[in-house]
This record gives sequence, C-alpha cells and structure tokens, in this order.
Amino acid sequence: MENMGVIIGILCYFAGMILVGFLLRNKNKGAEDFLVGGRQFGLFFNAGTLTACFLGGGLLISSPGLLLGCGIWNDDIKFGWLMTFGAIPCLVGAGLFFMRKMWRLKLLSLGDFYYRRFGRNTGIVSTVLMAFTFTFWVATQTLAFAKVGVSLIGWELNYWIVVSMIVICLYTLLGGLWAVCITDIIQVIIVLAGIIIMTPVAVSMVGGWDVFVEHVPQDKLQVFPHRVDAILPWFATLAIVGLGSIINPDLMQRAFSAKSPKVAEHSAYWAAGISTAVKVFVFILTFAALQIAAMAATDPSIGLNMDMIMADPEMTIPLAFSKVMPGPIVVLFLGALMAAVMSAAATANIALAGVLAKNLVQDIFFPNMSSRALMQVSRLIVLIIGVIGMAIAIGLPSAALVGALGFDLILSCTTMPGILGLYWKKTNGYGAVAGMLSGAFVRVVVCGMVNGFSLAGISAAGDTWYYFTIFGPITSLIFTVVVSLATQKIDPPVVLEMDPDPDRPEAA
Repeated sequence: MENMGVIIGILCYFAGMILVGFLLRNKNKGAEDFLVGGRQFGLFFNAGTLTACFLGGGLLISSPGLLLGCGIWNDDIKFGWLMTFGAIPCLVGAGLFFMRKMWRLKLLSLGDFYYRRFGRNTGIVSTVLMAFTFTFWVATQTLAFAKVGVSLIGWELNYWIVVSMIVICLYTLLGGLWAVCITDIIQVIIVLAGIIIMTPVAVSMVGGWDVFVEHVPQDKLQVFPHRVDAILPWFATLAIVGLGSIINPDLMQRAFSAKSPKVAEHSAYWAAGISTAVKVFVFILTFAALQIAAMAATDPSIGLNMDMIMADPEMTIPLAFSKVMPGPIVVLFLGALMAAVMSAAATANIALAGVLAKNLVQDIFFPNMSSRALMQVSRLIVLIIGVIGMAIAIGLPSAALVGALGFDLILSCTTMPGILGLYWKKTNGYGAVAGMLSGAFVRVVVCGMVNGFSLAGISAAGDTWYYFTIFGPITSLIFTVVVSLATQKIDPPVVLEMDPDPDRPEAA
C-alpha cells in the first residue's frame, strides 16, 4: 500500500494496543493474574477473548486461500475450506463436555491436568508434546501477521516474520492475559464491524446479490464428498480442528479464566455462534474480491487485480480492504486484523508459556518457586517460544499448512488421553503415556517414513495425509485403553477432586 497516512494510522493503532498492555501491567501480581486473569472474566470478556482465538490468522488469512484453492470441499485434492468449520463442533463440544469440568479443577495450565491426573512422568511427556505441537499454532499467527504486513508495506516476508515476532512478544510480555482480553474485545468489535461494512459494499461493486451469486464458481461449492474414496479425508478434514482443538492450551485457558462454570460453558457457545457468522461473511468477501479483481481487466481504475489475488490467495481479504475501502476504514480494519492476529498469538504464547513454566520448570525443578517468580519465568519462555515459532514460520510459509499441522499433532498426541482422563476413571499414567507416544509415532514417525522427515513432508502428506490424521488418534485411543487396563494394579488411577458446580449441585 502506497498510502503513507494509512500506514501511520495503523502504527498509531498498534501503539494504542501496546499502551493498553502497559497500563494493565500492574494487574499482574503473580502467575494466576498473568496466566488466567485472576479467574475474574465475565461472559462478555471471556466470550470475546475466546472468539478472538478463532478470529485471527486462521480464519481471516489462511481460510480465503483454502476457499479459492480448494473450495469448500474438493474430492480430487481431498481437502478444503471445510477444515475451518471444525471450529464450530469444537466450541460446542467444549461447552457441552469440557469447560465446566476444567473450571472446577482450578488449574493454571492444561499441563496441570495431566500432572494431577496421571502423575509427574506423564505430565512431563504431555508438556513436551504440547510444547512441540502448539508452537505450530504460534507460528501460524506469526506468519499471518507477517503476510498482512507485506500487503501494507511490501517488505520481504521473512523480514516481517522477524518484526512480527518482536511485536507479539513485546505485547505478550507487557500485559499478560488481562491485556490480551481487553484488546481482544476491541479488535473483535472492529473486525466484525469492518466485515459487516465491507460485505455489502463489495457485493454492490460486482453488481448486486444476484450477479454475485451467478458468478460464484460452482466447482468451489461442493460441501460433501461425492466419491467413496473421499469420505475418510472429509471426516479427517473436519477432525483437524473439530477434535484437534477441543482440548488445547488456549481454549482450556478460557475455562480457567472464567469467573464461573456457567460463564466458561456459555463463552464457548457464543464463540461458536460468532465464528459461524464470520465464516459466512468471509465466504462472501472472498468471492466478491475475486469478482472485483476480474473486473479490473476492463476497468483499470480498480486497484485490485487477479494477479494480486493469485500471487497469494491467503491475502485476499486484506488486499480487498486496502484497495477498495476508504483510508480511515482501512486503518481501523487492517489495524484491528493485525492486532487480532497479534492477540491470538499472544494468547497462544501465554498458554504455552504457562504449561512450560508451571509444569516443567516449577513442578520438576523448582517446586517451591513463588507465584511472582513463576510469572517471570513465564515471560522468559514467551521469548523462547517466539523465536522457535519464527523459525517454523520461515521454514514453512503457509498459514493454513502450519495451523493445520499444529492442530493435527495435538489431535494425535494428547487429545484422546485428555478426554479419557476426564471421563473414564480407569485411565492411568501408563495408559496416557502410551496413548500420547503411540499417536505421535503414527503422526510424525510413520508419516515421515512415507513422506520424508521434514516439516513439509510431515505436514503436506500428499494423497495419504488423512490416514495419519485419522489413525493417529485412533492408535492413541487404543493404546490408552489397553495399557490402562493392563496396568491398573501397578499404576492405580488417580481421581481428581473438583470444586462444586454452583449451577449444578448434583454434579459436585
């Protein structure tokens, strides 16, 4: 973008967000404030910050690229935009089955659950696996932030990845979860307003609703598989986010930060509803931008053209805004979009830092560490995660690819032991470790043997990718159950004590 005023406006927007973090820094008296906001978030705040988790780089940056490249579903590619819809069953399922239970455990991190339920050794394994897998989600947000920066100023992508890592880490270190929550609310409101304003404008530019619908490519509208060999990959695509994100550090962090179990549960439902609405707008905006770009062939005054879209389809919505909308709206929307991506990264970073600091550093090496010292260790780990996420983003430059891999690894490694640990009393530490390691073996080692031991090989598994997504968690489930049953005497299961549920006394 050549409009220096817009660039200056966005920089001022960032300065305002950082100022919020600076002003809220004194709310962090210890680890509980820094990591879970003092467990004080009401429905408005908790639902807003949970929505922001699903409104960052994954939905607004990578999903238009999936939609244009694959359509909703593609039997030949065996992949599609359908993956993003996994967030809906994920959030609804989390609300129905997990948010209340996790709130009642009064944890600081998801790793605490594995430590308390399965013991020290299992806690270490789960922490290491979550650190490995969730770092890919941090990388996704870093890459998304960088891609928006490229569209605004035009620097090299890798340069922006480094800059974004610095900004994200600074933002996270300043305010902790309180700053993330407050700014999340602002960003969600602005992004939603921007999308709602932009959608009718874009549809009007292409000639109205009827013209828009007529020119939507029909080959991009397939929802369900039409061939038998596409049924398994269809379910695998939904499962990547639908199951892979249902027990992960940042989603469960919203259960820990809520002020009541009812707030925790209902936050997930509100986030699911808002996420569904945003997907509809993203669908319309993506194809409207494509039609506007096609019009440039006969109307050179249109600043958006097909070459821009095809050069990087993941940048469709930011490009459409920057080339079509007035400067002030561009400042608000793209500034909020970049800040929303930054908040999603900050949230992911805090969640993962909490797991590593609490469940690795404190629980293993320094059990008498004070709450304030734990907070400082968490901040140091935020920097380390940022550097690792930056390296992954540079080595695997596709936001959709990186994000899908992160969820996929969580699904294969820790999801099944986590679900069984909450709902099956016979699950023990030996079974949980067996489930985690067997799932990781299938998803990483076996996949690497077939496709090559590289980030690209493990993530882009070609025609066979869905086998590893499906059979990774199935293997984990089988090993968790079998090994748990076989080792009941030598490793008796631990029953966790939960706080009573004030809304459901019978559940206590």
